[in-house]
Amino acid sequence: MMSPIGPNEIRVVIRPVEARDYDLGPIPAELFKKTFDAFLTALQVTDRELQPKARSSEFLISQLALNPYEFGILEKRKAFGQTGPSAIEFFRRCAEGVYRSDYQTVVRHPRVTRAFIRIVKALSPSFHVLAQFHNAELPIDDFFRRQVDRVGAKDEAVRTDNWFLGSAIMSFEGRLDEIDYRGPVWTGDLMLPAGTTHVECVFDKSQGEDSLNPFGNKNVCVTGRAIYTGDSQLPERIEVLAIEERAHVNAAIDIRGSLRMTPSSDEDNDLDCVEQR
Repeated sequence: MMSPIGPNEIRVVIRPVEARDYDLGPIPAELFKKTFDAFLTALQVTDRELQPKARSSEFLISQLALNPYEFGILEKRKAFGQTGPSAIEFFRRCAEGVYRSDYQTVVRHPRVTRAFIRIVKALSPSFHVLAQFHNAELPIDDFFRRQVDRVGAKDEAVRTDNWFLGSAIMSFEGRLDEIDYRGPVWTGDLMLPAGTTHVECVFDKSQGEDSLNPFGNKNVCVTGRAIYTGDSQLPERIEVLAIEERAHVNAAIDIRGSLRMTPSSDEDNDLDCVEQR
């Protein structure tokens, strides 16, 4: 039985895009090596950002598995002088910030940003990669790659539109296509009422297929964390928290320029807050 993921541990799962759970098949050794090297280097770089060399952490192999292919890295911290977050915890915060369009932390650490660039360069379109932490998991996919690209380009061009950048808990109505249960995350496209625009939805696998199957190819209302990338008035991805069937769906509203950030407290559980202008 696989042991739980510890607070100072990261596990990375690699699996072919088209493979089924019962027949994953082998993966290229070079892909495994590039992925492992990229994550290990990122953790070492993050550690150096947080600690002087004398107090740097040691990174150990904590997990190796097949079907799916998985490796784990455990951070062993020095016993003295440790007051801040571990390298793995800080790496997780930066990764979640990149994923959810909150770049404030990572842009203050250019070497960590370059480490993320190395990770996404190791990606192959034929394979899914999932980073797992003790309290979160993140798909390292095309969406994450685009987010990393945006971090590097955020200061290179002046935005001409007042698009919202960040994430917010919101609800959207539309017609949900068939849910794709392949891969480390389950996805489905939500076609908005106008019929020309869709938003990618990511579903919580812990709900199980049986609870989600009734909503495929149906009119629905989804509520979740909408991730806005600053390129459009609509989110590019929604992390779905709740879903309900609708007999009819309402027309989409124009929210361009209608959202602005408000200060959040520690009690907000790191959720960005937005309010109507």
